[in-house]
Amino acid sequence: MLRETFARFRFPTPAALKMISKSSFTPVNAGFSIVSALRERKPSLVQRSLKVCLFLSLLLCGSMAAHSQPADALAWLKKIGEAQKELNYYGTFVYAHDGQLESMMIVHSSSAEGERERLVHLNGVAREVIRNNDLVTCIFPEEKSVLVAHRNNLSTSPFIQSESLEIFEAYYHISLGGKERIAGVLTQRIDLEPKDVYRYGYRFWVSPEGLLLRSDLLNSDGSAIERIMFTDIHLVEKIPHELMSPKIDLAGFKWFRQEPAVTLDESVKGRWRVTVLPDGFSLKSQNLHQEEGDRVEHMLISDGLASISIFIEKYNRDEARMGDFRVGALNGFGRPLGDYVVVVVGDVPLATVKLIAESVVAND
Repeated sequence: MLRETFARFRFPTPAALKMISKSSFTPVNAGFSIVSALRERKPSLVQRSLKVCLFLSLLLCGSMAAHSQPADALAWLKKIGEAQKELNYYGTFVYAHDGQLESMMIVHSSSAEGERERLVHLNGVAREVIRNNDLVTCIFPEEKSVLVAHRNNLSTSPFIQSESLEIFEAYYHISLGGKERIAGVLTQRIDLEPKDVYRYGYRFWVSPEGLLLRSDLLNSDGSAIERIMFTDIHLVEKIPHELMSPKIDLAGFKWFRQEPAVTLDESVKGRWRVTVLPDGFSLKSQNLHQEEGDRVEHMLISDGLASISIFIEKYNRDEARMGDFRVGALNGFGRPLGDYVVVVVGDVPLATVKLIAESVVAND
């Protein structure tokens, strides 16, 4: 959805990745492997759907009552974050990447009970992703299967903390571009050019209310690696119940459930740590996924805009993918680490994921 309601659900859990990447479904308790999932170059449904969620988390930031026009680019970024999660809206957007174009419908509802979102793929294979706070349900009609998983830290938007905006200036040149119409709305363009080789650039198109209606991820030559753009958007006081309900009859579907991951912190130590990060990047979360004896540690790294996931699990020579690779618009790098394998994937240049992957070591 357009860059975290794609880091909100940014990366699927390892179990989800494996299940979605396989041609047929296996019960969750059959185990999982992030490496086997990443053997395929084509991004999974959950990866694409989760990635859309980053953009939508920015989209949520508009305020229906706010119409003042910020005077500079940083003020516009702050405006995007001021009304995070408050909007009720629905609309259609397109996601362009790797020569492919996907069309999706998004519905978002906010109330005292929290947030609900529904994402429906409009072309290709019929699929739906529904989020109720931290509970995510993925529906796959062709396989007659449903995957239910808990996603922690769904509200980690780069614009939630206004104090983080000043940090962006240390690593990005931020400026105002021109005004352009997106989905029938006159928007202000914001350009973010990286100051080093470890980041991509961004362009955001923001409505007067603070809605992010288009987002481009830019290569070093200024070309778009991926583009997410609304073609229509509707703000409403209340979302009708029928818009939030799946239209698919789930009778006879097979359900798969995954238990929440264990958070690793000072009280529960992880086995691994990252020793080198580019300036501005930091560890946001570290979790442990376990199924039937398989153990996968997952670390999320971010500078507030770019997100990088690190997965570490037992080395399986038949499944492991080593060296650099692409997963849709994402760069990845894998390497062996003793009896384990480290896989790093993110919307950053290859040099960044390689640097991080080669710096992972075991805790003393």
